[in-house]
Amino acid sequence: MLSEGAEIPGFELPALVDGEKRRVALDAYLGDDVVIIVFYPADFNPACDEESCDLDELDLFTMQKDVTILGISPDSVYSHRAFAAKYDLKVPLLSDTDGEVAQRYGIEFVDDIGQSLIERAVAVVDHDGTVTYSWSTDDMTELPRVEEIKDALAETGGDDTAFARYRVGYAHYTEGRRAFTSAMESFQNTEWVMAQHDFQRAREEFEAAADRFDTAVRFVDDESLVPVYEGANEKATALWQAADWLTRSASAYASGSGSEGQELRDDAEIPMSTVREYREPPDPDDEWPPDVGDLEKAATDDDDSILPTESDVDDAALAVDIDEGTPDDEATTALDTAEPEDVEATASSDDTATASGADSEDDIDDDELAEIQAELAANNPESEPSVDELSEESTAIVEAPPMAEAEETTDDEADATATDVSSDSDTDGRTVEESAIEAGGGSVADTPTDESVAAGDAADETAQETAAASDEVDDTNTSRGETETQEEETDDGGPELQLELAEPEPDPIDADDPPASRTDEESGSDE
Repeated sequence: MLSEGAEIPGFELPALVDGEKRRVALDAYLGDDVVIIVFYPADFNPACDEESCDLDELDLFTMQKDVTILGISPDSVYSHRAFAAKYDLKVPLLSDTDGEVAQRYGIEFVDDIGQSLIERAVAVVDHDGTVTYSWSTDDMTELPRVEEIKDALAETGGDDTAFARYRVGYAHYTEGRRAFTSAMESFQNTEWVMAQHDFQRAREEFEAAADRFDTAVRFVDDESLVPVYEGANEKATALWQAADWLTRSASAYASGSGSEGQELRDDAEIPMSTVREYREPPDPDDEWPPDVGDLEKAATDDDDSILPTESDVDDAALAVDIDEGTPDDEATTALDTAEPEDVEATASSDDTATASGADSEDDIDDDELAEIQAELAANNPESEPSVDELSEESTAIVEAPPMAEAEETTDDEADATATDVSSDSDTDGRTVEESAIEAGGGSVADTPTDESVAAGDAADETAQETAAASDEVDDTNTSRGETETQEEETDDGGPELQLELAEPEPDPIDADDPPASRTDEESGSDE
């Protein structure tokens, strides 16, 4: 077995690590951790029983910071899997199936029956790759001396090792500062997703820094440096705790839970207050050892913390719970908080816009308005029926008989009306009856108006017969016939007839239905 103070030979072997097969190299651990190399004869060797094995106590060293333990035997990785499962081992198990590493370490031997075996051996290697403790035996039942290993670990290190650990921790701390500063800026700008990502990264860096600073405390020999390493460890620990709270706070805000986010933000103030009690860890590249007794700040020290001050912290917190905010609330708040001048300006702007709209409507002239109304009428023919459509509908009995106005018509007016109708008939080549029907949008009997009476005055014998037939329909048509007779006699210079109107029947008669027959006695009385 290698003696103490010797340089440890490097190696790379197949291994079972956390239940997975991979290759492990010694160089991956040297410089960062203290390495314990344990050689054992075989899986399920004579030192094992149903409940425990020869690596049980050494497996506990995996719980210690900055310590790596590697177990090596001639068995394959597949055998290691069954061995680790049987005894619930966490130690990485390497396979030296060809015995090359055992030979280089000088622990191979042949037993009394000619078997090639390896001794049980332990070597403790410091950060520089130097063996600080070694032990070996060819007795398959003898177990490693755990207490001696613990003492060797306690003695491994020194100021150089502590400084090397501090340097690594400071590098992690610097990266954590960058991430934390970026996260705080995003947090204040309510960029929750980015803040959450940066806080998580800062947490990881600060936690790694705290582990390295703690190792420096354990390894240092110079007692004057202990307060510096401890102060760096305290500040890094408080920072990763604060970053952890703020990560969850940003996540709550991002999911819309403003009240929960604010509570988590308040919880982060506890470790933040601890952070402000310590100065920044000294840079290992500056003068060393540093010209400080410790990192605790006095009351008169300026705050050079990477965290915001109390006033800055208030800015980072939201003034309102984002769970309660809605777009309508924001609009109302903006209006409530506006200055009176701003409100008046807004009202004036609205009035101007309204007046402008009104002016634009007044600019439409009569021709354009007529075109718009015509277009609307064309697009909505049922909304405003034309005069012709109204004329074609059946007309109910009117409240006042049309003869009321006809009786007041003078002889001269009747002559003028007859002359106009006759002139129209001559010009168009159409009968007076056709012209009258076309002008009224219906038959003479359908529209009891003054124009219909004038048209009947100029009609021929056929028109008179039609008017007489209509006279039997209702009292209105009867009155019209009498008016025609009166106008004819007036044209001939005869006496003007005074007619007495009959009371209208209570129910209207549809013009399309045939006139109801009346008795001769009733007709005689009307005449």
